[in-house]
Amino acid sequence: MHLTRFNVDLRRRSAQSYVLSPQRLHAAICRAAPPQPRGGGRVLWRLDGVSGPTVDRPPVLWIASPESPSLDELAAEAGLAIDGVVYTTKPYLPLLDRLAAGQRFGFRLAANAVRSRKSDEETDRGKRFGHVTAAQQLGWLLDRSDRHGFAVTPTASGEPDAAIVGRRILRFNRDGRRVTIAVAELAGRLDVTDAAALRRTLTYGIGHARAYGCGLLTLAPAR
Repeated sequence: MHLTRFNVDLRRRSAQSYVLSPQRLHAAICRAAPPQPRGGGRVLWRLDGVSGPTVDRPPVLWIASPESPSLDELAAEAGLAIDGVVYTTKPYLPLLDRLAAGQRFGFRLAANAVRSRKSDEETDRGKRFGHVTAAQQLGWLLDRSDRHGFAVTPTASGEPDAAIVGRRILRFNRDGRRVTIAVAELAGRLDVTDAAALRRTLTYGIGHARAYGCGLLTLAPAR
């Protein structure tokens, strides 16, 4: 597995078109990092900083992929060189192999926080509804954290040390129908409870809409 950080130049019209079309960006990422056979992780991506970019903090595209991606084509259309570098790719396995229960990290996640509601008809598999409040979206993560190998770190007052740091609505057409995806951006601190489960979460994602920029959980040193 590899983890890539890619600087996005929103001043360029071609970059804006990628940001506005998750289908187009997903296709470009898959060309750069083709999906692999089952068993080695999947291609995941996430856009950070789109809602409030600045000169000093441009949007960043994160990509987790089984193979090192070839992003020169995307860099030519949408990349921003900072100190001469548009993107960097690092092996992910050293971090994955070091994970152990009890470790603490900072985290960031873009999630499609939804619930399913079934009708009375037995043939109806249920329809997904997006959680809309910050409390619901944070609760969605807390409800799933244990099975994904971590617990959100409690604060001194006992509250979960996590917050919604951004929210976006993605709308696009797919196969002739309109698709709407609510994206909640969450950040905070977590404690590792099950290293194997967390490794799987980091390489396969969490929740729905993983093809459209949701589900990639990334870790950083805890502050």
